[in-house]
Amino acid sequence: MKSFLIACVAIVCIAVGAASVLNGTFQVDSTSAFTTEGARVSPGEQNLINY
Repeated sequence: MKSFLIACVAIVCIAVGAASVLNGTFQVDSTSAFTTEGARVSPGEQNLINY
C-alpha cells in the first residue's frame, strides 16, 4: 500500500512538472504558430479559436 501511494504521488508530480514545462516552453498562440509568408492571420478577423 505504501509503494502504491508513493507511485501515485510520483505520477502526479511528473504530470504537473510536464504540464508546466510544455505550457511554458512549447505552447504557442495560433496567430504566431500558423503565420507564414503565404498565409497570415490578422488579429482583427474572426477565427474558429475561442479562448
